[in-house]
Amino acid sequence: MKTIATLCIAFLSLTITAQSSYEKAMLQGLELMKTDLQAASQQLERVATAEPEKWEPAYYVALCNIHSSWGQFSKEKTQLYMKKAQDYINDAATISPENPEIMVLQGMLNTCWINYDGQVYGMKLSGPTTALYKKALQIAPENPRVVLSNAEWLMGSAKYFGKDITPYCGEIDRAVTLFEKEKTTGFVPSWGKNRALEVQETCNQ
Repeated sequence: MKTIATLCIAFLSLTITAQSSYEKAMLQGLELMKTDLQAASQQLERVATAEPEKWEPAYYVALCNIHSSWGQFSKEKTQLYMKKAQDYINDAATISPENPEIMVLQGMLNTCWINYDGQVYGMKLSGPTTALYKKALQIAPENPRVVLSNAEWLMGSAKYFGKDITPYCGEIDRAVTLFEKEKTTGFVPSWGKNRALEVQETCNQ
């Protein structure tokens, strides 16, 4: 799971020229995500506090802490990171309700909890996570992060039950195509292409 954090962090395609203090602070936080997730989180938390009407700072704080929650740290730290991620997902969702990008984060965080303790959280979160991705797909069927995350979730479930993942590889191919077509500006999420290519390679083996 550690590779997910590494691959997802290489996502910046910002084309901002005249930078405001907000933009400079955001860029600093996003740059820190490449090397130090917790320093990035702290920087972006300050931005979120200063810009409470913008969902993107809270989104990236949550993303930093999700990337720290795949089991690479102690159980105590991991739980703290997951709880912080949830707090900032809640903040982002309050600012921008029904946002499929934020739904993807919630799905990712639910997966972190399941990885953390499958016996406790597997049954509790599996159904809601499937429903969450289904809803995100209904809202944004052409969003590559939604398509990728949904397909990975279904593939993970298939692997857990010893089933073939091949039926979901077509959706990974579709995600790669959508990433190639995607054009984003500013701080709208644009990560995921490298991860999609990695999963696509697994499908082709």
